[in-house]
Amino acid sequence: MPGGNAVLWKLAKTTSHYDNSVSANNQWNWATILQTALMFFGLVAQMPPYVSVLGLCMPMRPGSYAQAPAKRDFRSLRVCLVTKGTNFDTVVRATRAWVPLQNMPGVRFHVVLDDESREVEFRQALPSFVQIVVVPSAFAPSKAKYKARALEFYRRNQQLTASDWVLHLDEESMIDADVMDACVDFITRTDLDVAMGTLHYNDVNHWKNGFLTTAETLRSQEDFGKFSFSVRTRNKPMLGWMHGSWIVVNGAVENAVTWDTDCQAEDFWFAYNSSAKGYRFGWIWNTVHEQPSETFRDFWKQRRRWYTGILSIPSVLVQVSLVVGVIGEFVYWVGPVYTHLGGSFVIPKWLYFWGLWHLAVDTHSLLVASFMQDLTAPAGVTWPQTVQHAVGTVVLAPFVRLVQVAALITCIFSPAQGFAIVSKV
Repeated sequence: MPGGNAVLWKLAKTTSHYDNSVSANNQWNWATILQTALMFFGLVAQMPPYVSVLGLCMPMRPGSYAQAPAKRDFRSLRVCLVTKGTNFDTVVRATRAWVPLQNMPGVRFHVVLDDESREVEFRQALPSFVQIVVVPSAFAPSKAKYKARALEFYRRNQQLTASDWVLHLDEESMIDADVMDACVDFITRTDLDVAMGTLHYNDVNHWKNGFLTTAETLRSQEDFGKFSFSVRTRNKPMLGWMHGSWIVVNGAVENAVTWDTDCQAEDFWFAYNSSAKGYRFGWIWNTVHEQPSETFRDFWKQRRRWYTGILSIPSVLVQVSLVVGVIGEFVYWVGPVYTHLGGSFVIPKWLYFWGLWHLAVDTHSLLVASFMQDLTAPAGVTWPQTVQHAVGTVVLAPFVRLVQVAALITCIFSPAQGFAIVSKV
C-alpha cells in the first residue's frame, strides 16, 4: 500500500495537482469541511474502515482446513443447484463438471427444478447420477416465493439432519475436486456451521464487456473486505452479507432458520437470521468460477433485486449500512474526479494525503481483485491483457458505482417487483 500511495504522490507532484490543490497554512475552510465529510462517509462505508487492506494482510490459503485434526463425521453432502429452467444450457454445462466427482463418498448431486413442465427435458439432458427434485406448482409455504420457495421445498423434501450438509450453487457455478475436498475438510475438521467461499466471475464472458466485468470485479474486491474479514475474525457475517452461491450449510441450521421468507435477497436474509441465532461461519478460499451478467439490463435488474431485498430486512442498521455502503464507495471519488476535470479545492496538506491514502487503498484492492480474476480465468489471460484489464477496472469502477447508486435510489422510491432471472451462457 505505501507503494500505491507513492505512485499517486508522484503523479500529483508531476502534474502540479498538489501545488494547485494544497493550502500552505493548513487552515480549515469550506473545502476542508466538504472533503472531510465526503471521505469520512466513504470511510464508514467500508465497514470497518480500510477493511480491504486488513483483509489482504491476512493469509488466503486454499485447503487450509486439511491440516486440522478430524472433529466430526457426516452422513451426506448434497450439492444443490436451483433453476427455473430458463438457462437450460448453463445448467447442463455446470452438471457436466460434476461427472468426475460423482463417486465421492457421501456426496449427492441434486438439481432443484422450479418448473414442472420442463422435467422430462432436464431428465433427458442431465447425467443419470444427478437427481432432479421438482418443485410442485401447488407448493405454497407461508411466505417464500421465487428461489426461496424452491429452497424451502428442497429443505423439507430432503429431511435434513445435523449430519447432513448442503452445498448451494447458482446455475453457472463451476466446481471441481479441490472445491469438494475443501467442503469435506470444512465439514469434518471444524466445529463451524456455515461456510462461504471465494467467487471469481471469470468462467465465460471474461472482459467481453468491460463495464459488466468491472462490476463483478467489485464483488471480488468485497470478498477481501466486508464478506470475508468479519467471518474470519468473528465467525459471523457482517450483518447479513453472504453470497447466494458457494455456501455450505449444516442441515440443522437450514431447519432452524428455514428459507420461508418473502425477502428477494433470500441469501442475505438467511445469513442475517443464522447469525442472530448464534450459528458460526467460516471461510473457504478455494475458488468457484461463475460469470458476469450478459447485458446491462440484467446487471440493473439484479442489483435492484438485491437492494430491494436487503432494504426489506427489518433492521435500521442493515438498511443504513446498505445505503452508506453503496453511496459511500462512490462519494470519495467525487473530489478527485472534480479536480481532475478542472475544478479546484484548496485544502490542507493533511487532508490531501488522507485523500491519497483513500484512493491508494481502493485502487490497490481493485487491482488485486482484477489480477486474481485474470490469474484464475479458465480460458487464460496474457500479461499484456492483465495490465489492460487492471487499468480498465480502475477507470470503469467509478462509473459502475455511479450506476449502482442510481439503482439503489430507484429501489428506495420504487422497489423491484418479482424475481429477475439473469441470462447465463
